Amino acid sequence: MKKETNTAYRTNRSPLPSGGAGGGFVGLLFLELVIITVVAWAVFEPAIVNLYYRSLPLGYDNDQLLYAETAVNGSWNKVVDGVPQDPYEMTEERRDQMLRQLMAVEGVESAYLYEQEFGAVGYSRPAFNECVVGGDTLYLANINFCSDAHFFETYGLKPLPGSPSAAELSRLSYQEQQVVLTRSGAIALFGTADVVGRHFTISSNDPAIEATVAGVVEDFRMSVSNTIRSMIIKPQKPQYTTCRYVIRLKKGLNAHRFVEEHGKELTRSGQMGFSRISRLMTFDEYLQRLELDDGRTQEVNRSLALALFFLVNLMLAVIGTVWLHAKRRTEECGVRRAFGATRGRLLLDFLWRNALLATAAVAVGLIIYLNYAHSGIQEYDGGEYYETLYTIDAAILPTDKAWPEHFWPHFLMVSAVVYLIILCTVLIGTAIPALKIIGTRITEALREE
Repeated sequence: MKKETNTAYRTNRSPLPSGGAGGGFVGLLFLELVIITVVAWAVFEPAIVNLYYRSLPLGYDNDQLLYAETAVNGSWNKVVDGVPQDPYEMTEERRDQMLRQLMAVEGVESAYLYEQEFGAVGYSRPAFNECVVGGDTLYLANINFCSDAHFFETYGLKPLPGSPSAAELSRLSYQEQQVVLTRSGAIALFGTADVVGRHFTISSNDPAIEATVAGVVEDFRMSVSNTIRSMIIKPQKPQYTTCRYVIRLKKGLNAHRFVEEHGKELTRSGQMGFSRISRLMTFDEYLQRLELDDGRTQEVNRSLALALFFLVNLMLAVIGTVWLHAKRRTEECGVRRAFGATRGRLLLDFLWRNALLATAAVAVGLIIYLNYAHSGIQEYDGGEYYETLYTIDAAILPTDKAWPEHFWPHFLMVSAVVYLIILCTVLIGTAIPALKIIGTRITEALREE
């Protein structure tokens, strides 16, 4: 009889938590989520931006590419037709000899030799050309290529409709002052990509030259660390000093397996006569080494590790706070279940209340961070710089800019991701204790104080 009286007494109590304790826990969770939102924005932003840039395609087919460096085979001088030959000078004859021996290797489709890293595809610090068209001066990243050396075919650059083929573009002569533009470069200069045959001045050359657009190729990036896509590609006279090769394999071949099977054969002493391949690796490995040398790998890994660490601690903190709040509703759940409420309905009630609370807290936190971020806008040369927002590299032209280089798209995109992360964390942190509480027997739940 005592047990029944006790039960009746408890069922007549208000199903909502009495006093201010419940409201205190709600206020604590709200304040915690506001602070978490502000900190999460600063922590997750570099990781979000880095992951976005890493997801961008390079724009050329690098899966079948190899990278090779050459070295002089010995330090002696050789006399050819009575003329001493400098072993450290890569002449056209030696280049052709090396190309023939490379092409004789089974599985090699084409190879391209270039003399220096500066301005090359796969290099992260490009040179710039001052280009003048219609009275406007723009700076386009510059890439030089050796004429008639299979540059466009080897890299797999894709000409736009109306442009000559890749093989024809590779045969452009430096004497004809013809150049190739990327799609973004053409749009930056002329406002359209249909520019074959049009002219502009390259004033950074000494003397300035009147260049003719011979073709336009699809946008590509030189490396993972570089976001610039507005480029001018110019043929140059071969002046070989130190040389490197980019080698394209035939379709279907695995680049890593090729290096394992043919690396020793290609790098052994004497393989290439005057010169030899001293190092061979996949082009992907080469890009990773460049990124490591630039310090980008450490920076990206640090931002991702910090974001992961914060996410784990965010989950634990939210689960702990929500657990304390949910425990105080154990009795309420027992009462509602005694009156016929289902477990699913109780779980949904837990989730939507905390989801609404999280949404309100994130909104307040984002407004706080917006005031801070907006205060960091600095103007320069008619443009804007956001010192409180994270970017990889300053883009020179609007055609090169993506959402991270624009304030509002940047802020809204990162904010949306932060909101989704916090909302999912709160829902998971709510569901774990809620499932345990609503699974408690009614009689045990009603005994909770």
